[in-house]
Amino acid sequence: MKIKLFTLFCLITFTAGLSAQNAREILDKASETYNKAGAVTASFTLDSKDTKARTIHSYDGKAFMKGNKFRIEIPDAITWFDGTTQWVYIKDTEEVNISNPTGEELQAISPSVLFNIYKKGFNLSYKGEKRLNGKSLYEVELIPQKKSGDFTKIVVMIDKANNIFSRITVTDKAGIENTLIIKSYQTGNNLTDDTFQFSKKEYPRAEIVDLR
Repeated sequence: MKIKLFTLFCLITFTAGLSAQNAREILDKASETYNKAGAVTASFTLDSKDTKARTIHSYDGKAFMKGNKFRIEIPDAITWFDGTTQWVYIKDTEEVNISNPTGEELQAISPSVLFNIYKKGFNLSYKGEKRLNGKSLYEVELIPQKKSGDFTKIVVMIDKANNIFSRITVTDKAGIENTLIIKSYQTGNNLTDDTFQFSKKEYPRAEIVDLR
């Protein structure tokens, strides 16, 4: 009986190790694909689901990315980040909040951080291939090693054909599931540094609130 239990334990350990290895290889390829793409323009849908209240809020947006710089446009706001400074323009109030976000704060909003977040602090698990909207996708689950963070799980789905991130679901401790769905993804764009900086000339009526 002891031999059987030992054999079963070894099999489970080997399978878990193989799953983590496969997961890391898949994520490495997807991360490398993004990092080598240069400037990227993508359209997306963000679904926010409250699993307790059983409500879903959804909106569409557009993202412009180059390295660690980004501009994200959603219906009620625009966010610019040039690698150091972040500007958030609230359309209803015409207010711009300026800040220098920390690395932890960037985890929630930065595409480059989100696409590379798996490299440390997570246990990785490959969940197999899924078929969705006519595409074959790899599914990888990330569980934070520290339980003190804001979220409990991240599920990443990557297009098998081109190694591009297709869908990312982040579940927080309050039971909120935020799912980012990439609808289109274009590389080879010529995005200047001005793309990632707020321009007072374009928003002359904006009230500036400097939080730095």
